[in-house]
Amino acid sequence: MAETSELMKRPWATATAVLGFAMLAVYLALIVSQGGDSVFEILPWALLMATAAVISFAAVLVRERRIARKLLIGAALLYGVIGAVAILSIGFGFLLTAAAAVIALIRLPSETR
Repeated sequence: MAETSELMKRPWATATAVLGFAMLAVYLALIVSQGGDSVFEILPWALLMATAAVISFAAVLVRERRIARKLLIGAALLYGVIGAVAILSIGFGFLLTAAAAVIALIRLPSETR
């Protein structure tokens, strides 16, 4: 029950993490459906996307507001760069995820308990 309450203390950060993992799944599904790409070609992009999603999730779990702010800034930057680079395919979803991270940053609650 404690995990649920932690997730709901920062709903926008939780939404950012969920969107990040969902976009990673969409990216991997698109790559598999297209075929032809080797693992070594997609691995750096997949790891970059996974890193952003993990950073977003860490912002949900960390108790200190100062650290959560830094994590959300990093996640927003990563999602924004990925979205800009991939704008012609799945970039729009990553730009939306970056926007959710910015909203999470703005709406970060002041209490850290």
